[in-house]
Amino acid sequence: MKEIIYFLPDTDAGVTSIVRNLLKYRPESNLHYKVIFTRQLEREAVYIEDQFNVDEQIVFSYSKYENLYTVSKRLKAHISNSEAILVSNDGLELHMVQLLKLPNPLVYILHGDFKYYYGLVDHNQGVIDQYIAYSQFTEKQLYTKMDANNHDKIKLLYYPVPETKLQQDPNKKTDVLFVGSFNERKGVQFLHQIYKSIQNTISNVNLALVGSGELDAQLRAQFSSEANVVFKGQLKNDDVVQEMHNAKVLLFPSLSEGLPNVVVEAMKAKCVPVCSNIDSGIPDLIDDNITGFRVPVGDIRLFSESAIILLKNEDVREKIALNGFGKACQMFQPYQNAEAYETLIVSTKPQLKVYRTKALGGFLNRPYLPNKVVTFIRKLNISPKL
Repeated sequence: MKEIIYFLPDTDAGVTSIVRNLLKYRPESNLHYKVIFTRQLEREAVYIEDQFNVDEQIVFSYSKYENLYTVSKRLKAHISNSEAILVSNDGLELHMVQLLKLPNPLVYILHGDFKYYYGLVDHNQGVIDQYIAYSQFTEKQLYTKMDANNHDKIKLLYYPVPETKLQQDPNKKTDVLFVGSFNERKGVQFLHQIYKSIQNTISNVNLALVGSGELDAQLRAQFSSEANVVFKGQLKNDDVVQEMHNAKVLLFPSLSEGLPNVVVEAMKAKCVPVCSNIDSGIPDLIDDNITGFRVPVGDIRLFSESAIILLKNEDVREKIALNGFGKACQMFQPYQNAEAYETLIVSTKPQLKVYRTKALGGFLNRPYLPNKVVTFIRKLNISPKL
C-alpha cells in the first residue's frame, strides 16, 4: 500500500489549517496517510489538538540542543520504506532527507513569501522532486530563484477551503474583526490606531480580536479603556469561522504572507476583507473595490477610511461581500482542490538525488558524536556555531 506522509510544525496556525483541509477533503482511496507534527520543545506554541483525517497521527518531539543526526534518525523511524512519499511543509524533514540521504519521493509546499522558505528551496533543490506554490507571486519567485533545469517541478495549486454551513448573522453584530497571531508580522501594531481613526467617525464601532501571541499584553493594554473591544482568545477553527459570519469587516494589516487562509475564510463568510497590498496572495484574492480593499502596508488613514465606507454603506458592503464570496468559492473548492493536490503528490517520482556535502546546522551535528554529549555542550551556550 502506497504511503503519503505529511510533516508540519506542531503549532496550530495558518499552515496547519491548510494541511488539515488537504487531508479532510482528500478523495477516498486505498492510500495510507500519516501526519507527523514536529514539536521543538523549546518553542512556545499553541499545539495541534484535533484528529486529522489520516490513518496515523504522530507527535514527534525533539530539542534544539540535540545532535541533528540523532533527531533525523528518530524521525526516519516513522517512515515505513523508501517508496513512501514525503510531503514537507518546513525544514526538519528536509534536513533528515539530506543527512540520511533518503531516496524517497519528496514534495515541498511553499507556504509564504519569506526568506526562510526560499532558503530551504535553494538549499534543497538537489533532493526535492516536486514544488507546490499556492500564490501567483510565490510561483514566479520559484522560477526566478531556482535553477532552470528544475522549473518543470513547479506547480501552482490553490488549496481547499471548506464551504460553511454555520449560521449567518443577518445583522452581523461585529463591526470589525481581526484574526491572527498577535505579532508584528501580522500587523497588530497598527490595530489600535486604525480603530481610533474609525472611532472618530463612528463613535460606537466595535472590534473583536481573535488570536494570541507575543504582543498579547501590549494589545490588551492599548485597548484597556475601550468598552467596545473584545478579546476572544485562541479559538477552534469552526468558532473562528462563526466569528467571521458575525462580522462585517475583516482587518488584515499583515506585512507578508503566502496566500492567507484567513482572508479566504472571511470571503466565504461574506465578511469583507481590508488587506495590506502585499505582493503574495492578496492580488490573487482581492480585486480592489470589487472583492475587498487593498491598502498600502501600514497606511492607517486608508485602512480606517476603507472600513468606514463598508460600515456606513450597507449596499456597497453587501455587493463586495457577494463578489468576494463568489470568487472564493470558485477558486477554493474543497474536494476538487484537495483531489488536485493528491493527484500531483501521488504522481511524484523520485529523481536522481544530489545531496549536500556541506554540514547542516552547528559544528556538533556529526554522525559520530553522542547525542548526550552534544546536548550537554550546547546547553552551556558557549557559541551559537556549535
